[in-house]
Amino acid sequence: MRGFIRFCIRRPVFTGCSVVIWLLLGASSYFSLGVTLYPSVELPFVLVRTMYTGAGPNEIEQLISKPLEDALSDLEGLKSINSYSLDGISMLAVEMRSGVNPDLALVDVNNKVKAKIADLPRDADEPVSTKFDINAQPFLIVSFTSDLPEKEAKKFIDDRIKPIVARVDGVGQVDVVGGRDRQIQIVLDPAALSDYGVTYQQICAVVAANNQTSPSGYVTQRNDEVSLRLMGEFNEVEQLENILVPTSDGQPVPLSLLGEVVDGEEDVRSIARANGRAVVQMRISPRANADVVKAGRAIKKSLAEAMNVLPDFSMNYTYDDTQFIETSVKNVIRDTGVGILLTALVIYLFLGRLSATFIVAVSMPVAFMATFVPMQMHGYSLNLMSTLGLALSMGTLVMNSILIIQNIYRYRDMGYAPFEAAEEGTVEISVSVLAGVLTNLGVFMPVALMSTISGQFLKPYAVTIVYATLFSLWVTMSVTPCLAARIRPGSSEPSLPSRILTGWWNWLFEGFQDLFLFLLRGAMRHPVITMLLTILMTYGSARLGGLIGSQFLPVTDDGSITIDLTLDNNASLEKTEGVVRRVEDFIASMEEKPYIRDVVSTVGGSGRSSGLYKASVTVYLKEDPERPATQIVADKIRPFLATLEGVETATSATRKGFGSPIEIHIKGEDLTTLYSLAEEIRSRGREVPGVRDLTIETEMGKPELQVLPIRWRLTPLGLNISDLAGIIRGYLIGRDAGKFRQDGFEYDIKARLNREKAGDIYSVQELPIMTRYGLVPLDEMADVAWSDAPTEIRRIERQRTVVVSGNVRYITTGEGNARMREVVSRMELPPGYTISFGGEAEDMAEEFAELIRTMVISIVVTYIVVAAIMESWLYAAVILFTVPMAMIGVVPAMLLAGVSISIFSLIGMIMLVGMVVNNAIVVVDYAEVLRMEGKHPYEAIETACKVRFKSLVMAVVTSVVSLLPLMLSSGRGSEMRAPIAVVAVGGLIAGGMLALLSVPAAYRICWAVRLWRERRRERTRAASLGA
Repeated sequence: MRGFIRFCIRRPVFTGCSVVIWLLLGASSYFSLGVTLYPSVELPFVLVRTMYTGAGPNEIEQLISKPLEDALSDLEGLKSINSYSLDGISMLAVEMRSGVNPDLALVDVNNKVKAKIADLPRDADEPVSTKFDINAQPFLIVSFTSDLPEKEAKKFIDDRIKPIVARVDGVGQVDVVGGRDRQIQIVLDPAALSDYGVTYQQICAVVAANNQTSPSGYVTQRNDEVSLRLMGEFNEVEQLENILVPTSDGQPVPLSLLGEVVDGEEDVRSIARANGRAVVQMRISPRANADVVKAGRAIKKSLAEAMNVLPDFSMNYTYDDTQFIETSVKNVIRDTGVGILLTALVIYLFLGRLSATFIVAVSMPVAFMATFVPMQMHGYSLNLMSTLGLALSMGTLVMNSILIIQNIYRYRDMGYAPFEAAEEGTVEISVSVLAGVLTNLGVFMPVALMSTISGQFLKPYAVTIVYATLFSLWVTMSVTPCLAARIRPGSSEPSLPSRILTGWWNWLFEGFQDLFLFLLRGAMRHPVITMLLTILMTYGSARLGGLIGSQFLPVTDDGSITIDLTLDNNASLEKTEGVVRRVEDFIASMEEKPYIRDVVSTVGGSGRSSGLYKASVTVYLKEDPERPATQIVADKIRPFLATLEGVETATSATRKGFGSPIEIHIKGEDLTTLYSLAEEIRSRGREVPGVRDLTIETEMGKPELQVLPIRWRLTPLGLNISDLAGIIRGYLIGRDAGKFRQDGFEYDIKARLNREKAGDIYSVQELPIMTRYGLVPLDEMADVAWSDAPTEIRRIERQRTVVVSGNVRYITTGEGNARMREVVSRMELPPGYTISFGGEAEDMAEEFAELIRTMVISIVVTYIVVAAIMESWLYAAVILFTVPMAMIGVVPAMLLAGVSISIFSLIGMIMLVGMVVNNAIVVVDYAEVLRMEGKHPYEAIETACKVRFKSLVMAVVTSVVSLLPLMLSSGRGSEMRAPIAVVAVGGLIAGGMLALLSVPAAYRICWAVRLWRERRRERTRAASLGA
């Protein structure tokens, strides 16, 4: 180590060139890094989606969901299967165990599903399997309005604007919702079908067969070959009416005599609205690891150019997550820069020398910039976790640099020449600095090796800290002594202006030092009492920690409020839209209206939330520092929502995680019993303080018409169950009759019954069914009865489950779940039914346990590293005692700051393990040096505390000051940064400062026991010799 330090001091050009190289490489890497909110996390989830239009939840469950569950049940590495059976759609969420490669899991799931396709209904679409990507959620939503008809506007956006956006680098998926989709409809006349003896199925087959283009071979000549293609597609919709359809008497008739061909629109099942108007929305999702901020800028530029030539359209960015992402990430870097400046100021106040301040202020950016190089090599982006790792690693760099520079100045004050002082001062404390670096590496290496979801989330954070710590060691051992050696000899004493500017600070510090020395003497005189007081304070803090709530992620204010509306499950789209309009009108009348930027609504829902009776309204607030918090605005909306009769509402004013804050799973077989238990839980839970918006995800009692075939009548009529189901389904929602292609685009052709004959629920039994004897009313071959059906059937671990979900307000997620557990514990369940908690409660149980296990491993590794460096298991135990001592500062800091236990606060606690031991290592290491030089152990530890006191106080104060911007900032994303900083600041103050009293006391006790044992052995030896 001495040789390396001497080389760097004596070769300033070499040292300077290495600094310049790393700065240039770091700058180049910085501008190459993408910007995302979260790290790239490959969740071990595969989603299987199957469409079966017209089928209800019961049919979807029995015909699709359960067969697919059976097919996937023996999948290697499977953890759980959740299925959702809704109207017309089946969705399976297949979760694999941690460590399973998501790409291989997708292949395995695909193979299993394909093997089961033959057993699924013929009319069902082929299942589609996809990986779940945490970053593949829409980051931009663009709303378009136009004076053109909705069908033409939607087609124009699909055909002209969507391709422009899809070509932008970084864009993964572009979905266009809202508006109307073109559909060619053949509206059949049942009387005409009966007169000509033509069946519904026959028309669909004839139209599809007479409207297609297909290759017809090739002709080979001596010198060339020509391909042949049969051009049988129609170019105009009207031409379809000329298709000849065979009849029962052998004379074909044109399609126009059997019905009407209409260039129409698909049935409207959802409506997109923005600021009170129907719109067409474009939802843009990123590719994996894409720079969403850069992609967002490119999209805005491309759309601005496109809109210049589209006078019939207006555009509005109703959701722009790039601003939140960029601001959140850049705020961390900004706070780090502010921390560096504050650190330099504190160093100047302590040392009163601009030269020393300059050395440390230069060293920090060098390590900071150099860390960007390995970040780019690992493919990391500038995200919340990697930038937090950079910001928090600056504390380690500051601490090491201060220890070095202060010790160098101590040698210069002892009369050493600048070069000798730089070398000796650095070498003397190098073991302590190296030990501090190794303990940090020992803490974060287990974090970097975690394979769980939280491990993937934390890996960029841990790896960034590891590299930043290594670069800080290089800077501390090379750049710092090299610069310190070149400070002119006359500058060892602060100048007069510096003494004037820092005099008040030195006066405060000297007073604090006198107080410390007084307490140190007391601790050395009464070491046992000191240790007992420390243990009692640690125990009391641990008990006080029971008052801290817990939640998976901190509550964040991203400027949006989401209101979910659920009407009676038989509500029409028009009725649901009417309720949405009332909510929009109320929001427009609020006194907070000046702070509201956009109100975006979706009527009819989408995905799992699909249904004509469901809607969501999202309120986006402006970026105004004076605007009220989203939670406050949401609280003012809730009373109005309570006045909506027959409407269940849930309001969220924070960025959503993977599950609801409260999620209660009731499992069993009978849906009616499950729903009654869920209603009881919801009723009791609404009386629990702090629990809000309790809703039942599955609603019973949805009206349903059931067709009950009279089997013995079907066969004489020339029908079977499959034929009857296909005819009824085609009459009501249409049946595919091929594709119509025009101008390079493709549209569905649907054959269906005239709406006048199939649009009334009371005339279903009169539907005309073509038989071998002509048209026969449906009620002649089947009974039509009313029944109730569920809106959704959810299965967890292949068992039917009804879920009660809710939010919390003024309490944490942990407190809300604890209160609901008390409610559930007082319920009597029927045999065969169970209740469990999922959502955030389940996530916290799994991920917190993994983080705590990692923390234990980090503590053990730290203990081993310290023992190896100190060559003593006992000293390592003394030093490691500072880790539980940190609770004395962590718990009060979290309570005062209102910080709950979350992933981010646990990250801070893991980080503390490597930080709080540094002061103890420095003190014990120097005490051992003095003891080896001949000092008594008691005198050695007391002298070590006195000599290193200023350096250690400087290190703690500068580390705390560098974290203050992260802790006190109020910008976007501050809710996720603050918990780590609060925990670190509280732990450093307690574990760093109180250690200067408790560690000497523990050291003295250890040596008192050792000296007593030595004296006892000497007396025994003397007695044996005397005998």
